[in-house]
Amino acid sequence: MAMPGILQQIAKSSPMMQKVKQMMGIVNGSQNPQALLNQMMINNPQLKQVMDYVQQSGGDPKTAFYSMADKMGVNPQDILDMLK
Repeated sequence: MAMPGILQQIAKSSPMMQKVKQMMGIVNGSQNPQALLNQMMINNPQLKQVMDYVQQSGGDPKTAFYSMADKMGVNPQDILDMLK
């Protein structure tokens, strides 16, 4: 399923989406991603909330993501496509 044009425009221009992509790159490039995430949680309470939600979802980030997307009425694949 192709991403709607408006979502493509948001993905390309959204400063938030750019920050998410940048954070993904930093974590993925880290020698110790868990330690980096722990440090980031200390500095960013919102990230801690996300990680707490993941833990409440059985510790599975994919399950947490899909569950939150469902609760918000958002197609999770649209979000994933924006992060490519």
